[in-house]
Amino acid sequence: MKSPLALFILFLIASCVPKKKEKTLQNAQSDFQKILAAYPTIDSTAQHQVLTFGTFHFDRSRDGSDVVAKEHIDISKDANQKELGAIVDLLSTFRPDKIAVEWKPTHQKTMDSLYTQYLNGNYSLEKHETFQIGFRLAKRLGHTKVYCIDNNPPFPEYINAIDDWETYADSLGHLRLWSTYDIENKRLNTFMDTIQRHLSVNAYLKMINSKKHSKRQKQLWTTGLVNVGYEGPYLGADVVARWYRRNIRLFANAKNLVTTNENLLIIYGGAHKWILDELFEATPDFQVVQFNQLQEN
Repeated sequence: MKSPLALFILFLIASCVPKKKEKTLQNAQSDFQKILAAYPTIDSTAQHQVLTFGTFHFDRSRDGSDVVAKEHIDISKDANQKELGAIVDLLSTFRPDKIAVEWKPTHQKTMDSLYTQYLNGNYSLEKHETFQIGFRLAKRLGHTKVYCIDNNPPFPEYINAIDDWETYADSLGHLRLWSTYDIENKRLNTFMDTIQRHLSVNAYLKMINSKKHSKRQKQLWTTGLVNVGYEGPYLGADVVARWYRRNIRLFANAKNLVTTNENLLIIYGGAHKWILDELFEATPDFQVVQFNQLQEN
């Protein structure tokens, strides 16, 4: 049997161990907080607000999408024109200083000419969203021009050499991954086609600018195709990289349009919205605003 003195010493040792561990954890936490406080972040106040207004392509003849809706909204109908007027009214509350659209900078002179003709009453607006929304809003706000920012880099030759992606994926043993992507893609396109027949222009555009739609558009690029050729030669991943390349380029074109304290509106196909939002959210001098927030205010 241990003596009372030995038991007392053991008790003291046991009681000190947790306190030592607790102190060590407290010190580690303190060091962590100091590191965070000293971390070299960019804490500038946002000088600009940016709103990327995602749209469907109003003019089917200029729709570059892979799948064009069978029941496309006819934007020229009186009821739809009235709704577009309300949307322009709503976008005007954002008070953008510059408006950027989905046309290449090489077309800027043509865009300037058309807009000047429109201001002078000599141009009837075509169906394209650039004209139906961009020109109307720019005129409402007294802007002198609408800015072209698009970029569409070519696919590398080694990607263009693939005539049949399904056969290529099968040759690599990746057909299941490709088919899963293809099935989900078709399911989404069928859904978008179906609801377009039943929604108003405002409701359809609000859906395109929703968080759920942006997340689903992102998933098209992170599932299926990106896996074709994984571990080499990565052709599927390179197709996805080309999409990022395009959007980062037009992001660079857009962000450099504005000067101090100017706000920027970007009118673009809805598939681009999620990536542009992410890029601007990572840019210290920009605050991202959502179209659906305007609806709520």
